[in-house]
Amino acid sequence: ILVKSKYSLNFSVRDYLDYYGKRYYLPKMNMENETCFEYLKWLRDSEKFNKEPHYFDYSFLTDEVLRDYNKSFSLFRDEQTKTLSKHLGVERNKIRFIDHHTCHAHYAYYGSPFLGEDSIVITLDGWGDGRNQTVWKASNDGLELLAESCQNDVGRVYKMATLILGMRPDEHEYKVMGLAPYAKKSYCQGPFDVIKDISQVEDMKIVYKNRPEDLFSYLKKHWEEYRFDNIAAAVQLYVETLAKELIEDVVKKTGIKKIVLSGGISMNVKMNMAIAELPCVSSLFVCGSGGDESLSLGGCYYLNRKNKNNRPVESLCIGYDVKDDLRSIGEEFVSDRYNVNKNVSNAEVARLLARGHIIARVCDCAEFGARALGNRSILADPSKNDVVQKINRMIKRRDFWMPFALSILEEYTDEYILNPKKIKAPFMALAFSTFPDLYRNIHAGTHPYDKTVRPQFVSKKTSTGYYNLIEEFRQLTGIPALLNTSFNLHGEPIVNDVKDSLRAFELSGLDHLLIEDTLVSKRDKKSA
Repeated sequence: ILVKSKYSLNFSVRDYLDYYGKRYYLPKMNMENETCFEYLKWLRDSEKFNKEPHYFDYSFLTDEVLRDYNKSFSLFRDEQTKTLSKHLGVERNKIRFIDHHTCHAHYAYYGSPFLGEDSIVITLDGWGDGRNQTVWKASNDGLELLAESCQNDVGRVYKMATLILGMRPDEHEYKVMGLAPYAKKSYCQGPFDVIKDISQVEDMKIVYKNRPEDLFSYLKKHWEEYRFDNIAAAVQLYVETLAKELIEDVVKKTGIKKIVLSGGISMNVKMNMAIAELPCVSSLFVCGSGGDESLSLGGCYYLNRKNKNNRPVESLCIGYDVKDDLRSIGEEFVSDRYNVNKNVSNAEVARLLARGHIIARVCDCAEFGARALGNRSILADPSKNDVVQKINRMIKRRDFWMPFALSILEEYTDEYILNPKKIKAPFMALAFSTFPDLYRNIHAGTHPYDKTVRPQFVSKKTSTGYYNLIEEFRQLTGIPALLNTSFNLHGEPIVNDVKDSLRAFELSGLDHLLIEDTLVSKRDKKSA
């Protein structure tokens, strides 16, 4: 948000605190007679903060220390504690570190609809505090660790495949997943044979089997003869195969059939779909934005667990509220290139969508995490044949094989989506197969090759305004869904506030921008 670049760390802590201290109005939560907001204000304005340098001192990382993981980890924690204490002006004994996978697991369970019920929590990622896979038994009494591994190479293999395919690791893995369905199953067998014996499942853990010492060189050498789409399909099959074997082993050993997933690998919606379809799984919940961005939520759940008042995450729209700077719309748009219509109704917006217009919607609170869930989204009629090409031409510039997502009213999901286990999907975290009869109504919001969908089930309770817009569209067209993709310029984060939105609108080919009930349209386009 601060530097308009995804995954960037190129900003100062002062800039971060200044932005959120001034513009993100934190709820007032008691912290030893101080509120979070008051503390941030003090921190931002503190002379000590402004004048003193506060950077990590890495001089302790000698060759000897680096050879000893436990020693280097311990010393690094000490340095973090010292630097944070100095940087934030708090006593060292008040700084607590919570284990990476403990945070993943607590976010998954306490944020799920299974809270209070016996279930299994599985975390999968590339690496975090010495582990990359855990299994927990969750119940009303809390979480009990059953198994852990530091040998889960699923994320690492996927990352290396992304790089070998000429894409950006740690960012473009979703493109590999989107490419995978285009390959024929028979053609991906060769590249799959290269990786199928790298890992195995043993005692509820993913562990090494025949792992080469130099994994990247091994993959690059043995995949040289295979086409890019077949490699993508092979690595996706590898992930799904290991995940299913792990789940089957865990269910067999514990007898618990309700599964909750978290960790960066849980962002693989096709893997989640494969798990959901297992006969041994009675129900599945995949937490919203389960990568490292949600560790903070898991830490809060963990620290609050003994109070017995943790509540599930019903909505991830907990970010910046655009209502706070609506006044800037008039100030920004003084140009005669735009029409600005206020008090526009959902019915008027729905009519524009039904006529084939594409609209960026910026309303209420921004979404937390990686998915736009209607409040910072580009919306279109999912039945139109040309909307995908139009959106890509206007703003997204996505690769031709990449699908957009679908927001669908939860009451109508059974008409369009194959979901016999009634799995909840409010956060675009799972893929599903679609029914052929009504597929034509939603095809632009699905994968164009295998016709699967990554849906957001929209609830009136948690997304009232967005629900009402889709309902107006349904009444006009008979279609209870909209194509939904995040509102951002290519390579940039999702827009956050009015200023972000107006900038992205001006620099794109979009025709309409809805901010709350104000519709901004470029002059050569018809408004509502």
